[in-house]
Amino acid sequence: MKTLYIKTHMLAWVLLLSLCIPLMTGCSTYNHVKKKTKMIIRDYKAPDEDLKKRVGIALFKNKTPFVNKGLEENFVKDLVETIKTSCQDILVLEPYDPGYPDYLVNLPRKTSGLIDNFDLAKTGRYLGLNAVVTGALIDIRLHKKARGMLWFKTVHDVVQVQVMTEVYDTLTGAKLLDKSYIHEIQLEDVFYDSIDRTSEISTHTINDALKFIAEDMGEQICDAIVLQPWKGYITSTFAEKVVISSGEKVGIAPGDIFEVYNCNGVFTGVKKHQFFVPGLKTGEIKITKVYPDRSEGVRFSGQNIAPGCSIRPKD
Repeated sequence: MKTLYIKTHMLAWVLLLSLCIPLMTGCSTYNHVKKKTKMIIRDYKAPDEDLKKRVGIALFKNKTPFVNKGLEENFVKDLVETIKTSCQDILVLEPYDPGYPDYLVNLPRKTSGLIDNFDLAKTGRYLGLNAVVTGALIDIRLHKKARGMLWFKTVHDVVQVQVMTEVYDTLTGAKLLDKSYIHEIQLEDVFYDSIDRTSEISTHTINDALKFIAEDMGEQICDAIVLQPWKGYITSTFAEKVVISSGEKVGIAPGDIFEVYNCNGVFTGVKKHQFFVPGLKTGEIKITKVYPDRSEGVRFSGQNIAPGCSIRPKD
């Protein structure tokens, strides 16, 4: 387990280094140290545990006029890369993994078209996920924008790209993050020819903007997820035997003991959205066998240990 002393020592050292580096080096090195600083601060704030969280990335929808250009695929790749780099304790289930579930291709939706957060959480638990990330490319447009001060203002062609994301917690079905991101690129600042005579925005320009958004979004997704404690879920029971949907990949080992909590409580909110209400501790289980993506155990103490219950590492 991580210790508070080590985390505090590393945080102090990196913060001091981040203040000194800009005085000695250029912007590139400073940006690198800035990212490292964020990682250390994020690690410092994270719950003190060794288990990795598993996050599913759903396919992003492309609602812009620029379809069939591979924009959403490139964006998801950049987003996944940012999450992997920024949060090394997060395991990412991405659209290009072997065995990627169809469930994340076509997310459950209500008749209104909104995502069914309750159904999403239930299936996410079965897949051993701590959170599910989804979103859409909302808008890509070219417009003119005045820049400068007073009478020195000049008008520039600007490409504006908007992307939104939602991050759902599988424990409750609530959103950990719901945000829209906008990035603008001034065409005169782009080295290559960004726009042709027909005023069609270059795919290169759009991808540049999307990459910038993916980096910002990935960092904030990390911040939202890493602060949540790890939790796993019981998928089936038979007599004293228990099966959970997490295994060796996240760091579970034979002999580990987990506390079991009731998760059958349901709360109905605005517009009849349903959420899980975490309940009280009902017992403990001890892991006996571990596989890559699931584990088996036995009831160690307590009663009412059933499918749907959540588990947390025992301190």
